[in-house]
Amino acid sequence: MNRFGAWQFVVLLTLAGCVVGEKDSETGSETGSDSAAPATTTTGDSQTTAVPTTTGGEVTGECSVWAQDCPTGAKCVPFDSTGTGVVDSTRCIEIADPAGKAGDPCTAEGGIVGIDDCDADLLCWLLDPDGHGTCLPMCQGTPAAPSCGGGLVCDVSNGGLLPLCLTTCNPLASGCPTGQTCIPSMAEVFVCDGDVSGDAGAYGDECEFLNVCDPGLLCTTATNVPGCAAPGCCTEFCDLSLAQSMPEMCSGAPDQECLPFYDPGAAPPGLEDVGLCGIKM
Repeated sequence: MNRFGAWQFVVLLTLAGCVVGEKDSETGSETGSDSAAPATTTTGDSQTTAVPTTTGGEVTGECSVWAQDCPTGAKCVPFDSTGTGVVDSTRCIEIADPAGKAGDPCTAEGGIVGIDDCDADLLCWLLDPDGHGTCLPMCQGTPAAPSCGGGLVCDVSNGGLLPLCLTTCNPLASGCPTGQTCIPSMAEVFVCDGDVSGDAGAYGDECEFLNVCDPGLLCTTATNVPGCAAPGCCTEFCDLSLAQSMPEMCSGAPDQECLPFYDPGAAPPGLEDVGLCGIKM
């Protein structure tokens, strides 16, 4: 069961390819929860061009990133088949020699996610405009029982095409490296991923992906942001422990207030005070 109360209000946003960002492709309707609703993410102009991701949709491709069923000497990778910045397929590519290890700098040929010089079970991610990034582990196991080592969390997006091991974070005190932002994961925690906000991403700016808002903000449905004329706009994370003493903490106050991000009693340890500025329904 999804414990993100805020996600119950998601009514948009589907991520696709190599914009290098992340997005929630499922649609939904309001459920009556008082939580605010987040949208989706991508990487962009902050020296990272993360690829968009989606949580739903049919998965197609020539191999399985989970089974790694390519011939010997090749690896199965998420792939942007159209060159539009959206991971929409999978393909087998020859493993480079020498190949980059986890954490090593890497290059994606032509800036296309999936054609890289990382070793088996790794993907060149957090790409800059020149296609340079970092080798990150892909999740192991199965979609039903994913796993990551080193204290990382498996974040699965784009219909299961993009399973990456990412670092956890707290949006109230991000701690993510420069060029990354703290966003919700389908693992029901928060993870550091590429910040693709570029020159946009301020409070109230239109958005479509989770990671296209500035650090400390999230793309949410228009019903949570006063005056939002697009399907989604950026709004701030907020501290529930300060909500009573600082009712003006949200930029959209008094219409907006700090709403719980998680359902009651469902917040993971350390994330109990995470809220999102929204409009109570």
